[in-house]
Amino acid sequence: MFSSYSVLVVAEDRQAFLHLIPFSYVLPFVYGTALGAIGLCYISGLFVYDVTIGLVFLLLASTAGVDVRMWYWTQRRGIHYWNQMRMIIDNLAIVAGALLYLTCAKRELPSLRVKEKTPHSEASKSEETAEKKSN
Repeated sequence: MFSSYSVLVVAEDRQAFLHLIPFSYVLPFVYGTALGAIGLCYISGLFVYDVTIGLVFLLLASTAGVDVRMWYWTQRRGIHYWNQMRMIIDNLAIVAGALLYLTCAKRELPSLRVKEKTPHSEASKSEETAEKKSN
């Protein structure tokens, strides 16, 4: 959730997306919306396995597209080299944790509230209708 806020509101991150990513005027909103939706899914606990896959791809893409461009952050923005390396390592640690979750967890879907028909109940209903017709 904070990453989506950072991309959409913080001037430095927004300028980095505008300078370094193609389709720069549309992609920050798509990226921020996707990260926000992933954050909401983690909060609610629904489809966590599925959104973790999306999180891995989004973080790898943003890390490779924005954070790894060291010349932009160190020379143009004045961020110290080791601070930028820490940001990259933080993103990679989140990706590693998500990959560990994907290898250890099972995909669980929320249960739907649908009334299931059992073969026994259908057989008893057909017997009841046969008895009514014979009477």
